[in-house]
Amino acid sequence: MRRLYSLSKIVAIGALVAAMGLGGCTKRPSEEQLAKLDEARQAAEAAEKKLAELRSERMQLESALAEKQAELARHEEERDDLKIKMGQE
Repeated sequence: MRRLYSLSKIVAIGALVAAMGLGGCTKRPSEEQLAKLDEARQAAEAAEKKLAELRSERMQLESALAEKQAELARHEEERDDLKIKMGQE
């Protein structure tokens, strides 16, 4: 997850540096520069969207894991109770 966040930062910074390096000291950026900047912005937005989706999925999986662990603990307790009852009879 951190990798996607870092990737989006790198893409955005790289696009900014590329736009500044190619632009020089002109009054307006060229169409090519605007297109590259827009492409970099879209890539950064896509990476941030993917990050949000993955974080949401992770939260759901962690919740499911906690439920399964609680269920396992209940079953183990039930198993231990049955072992005790079987040993007494």
